[in-house]
Amino acid sequence: MDDASLIATLQLADSVFPSGTVTLSHGLESFVAKQPISPRDIQTLLEDYLQGKVTPSDLVTYAHAYRAAEGHSVEQLRNVDHYLTSSLWAQDLRQASMRSGRAILHTAGTLIESPVLQQFTDEVQSGVSDGNAVVCFGLLCSLWQIPIRTGGLVHLYTFAVSFLGAAMRLGCLGHRETQRILLNLRPQFPALVDEALARELGEMSTFAPLADIRAMQHTYLPVRLFAS
Repeated sequence: MDDASLIATLQLADSVFPSGTVTLSHGLESFVAKQPISPRDIQTLLEDYLQGKVTPSDLVTYAHAYRAAEGHSVEQLRNVDHYLTSSLWAQDLRQASMRSGRAILHTAGTLIESPVLQQFTDEVQSGVSDGNAVVCFGLLCSLWQIPIRTGGLVHLYTFAVSFLGAAMRLGCLGHRETQRILLNLRPQFPALVDEALARELGEMSTFAPLADIRAMQHTYLPVRLFAS
């Protein structure tokens, strides 16, 4: 990776990049509302998310969105986008994904001039495409010439940081516990990315039933700090 790609990667992975993930708990808020949860529970839960949801669903989607953008195919981006939407059963998760995706597109549109970006943004604004976050992320990684595998690692890292950041704000973790969990899970990231990059779009899957249930229950919490 050259210097320009490395700097682009750092910019995209930084918490100041306005992707909208600061408003998301990914269903964690429901877990905390239903029962006490320890730092060990948080690590186990995050690991389950990474292996059962993020890798086989989000990362596979990201890889195909990246390749579609690389081939300048807005039609294929749209197909990948709809494919992911059909797998997001919980309303909160669908809405959160689309809000975050629109935030990415809005930011990218102020930074990059690209026909494929403009066309896809127009489709999202008109409702033809959904604009899921990971699809928009794959598009941006391709436009910024971030290598596809590196972008996959960034997605895993930023998801983990978003999840753990939500745990901190919910009072479940301290800063040092958060860093320890990241350190423990980091070695898994490369193999998870390689697994996702090898899958066809039709092999996209998700299996984390309790996480899906908690995401659905989030809508009915009497008090909510997060959007999902």
